[in-house]
Amino acid sequence: MLLHDFIYEWDGKTTKDEKPVSWWPGSYRVKIVRLATDRNNISYLFHTAVILKNARVNPTMNTSLKNYIHNFARKISKEYDLNIDKTLWIELADKIQVAQLKPEQKLAPEILYSVSWRPIRPNELEMIKSYITDM
Repeated sequence: MLLHDFIYEWDGKTTKDEKPVSWWPGSYRVKIVRLATDRNNISYLFHTAVILKNARVNPTMNTSLKNYIHNFARKISKEYDLNIDKTLWIELADKIQVAQLKPEQKLAPEILYSVSWRPIRPNELEMIKSYITDM
């Protein structure tokens, strides 16, 4: 079920003592999709998918999230009440890639993540196929 569909833009500046997604401006089309809901004795690995595609509304806003997905995930999760660990972070580009965010030891007031990217699996693609046709 599609929960949200919007363009997320950032200007690369900091406000309210929060770190921006990146220090360079960017813009992404974002769809937040509910994949499953835990019930009875069934618990899913991923409840939600966040599907991303670079929107590039103007030439200066073309920053890729490849190196900043952890900052983006933190902001989107806070704003839309998502659990980072139970969310599938999918970027549509030349190839469809999935970000794996692994929480590291808590060394700072906020959780730090190690990030790796992998190709999307066939079953994951099947779950989101209907949501990416118009992106």
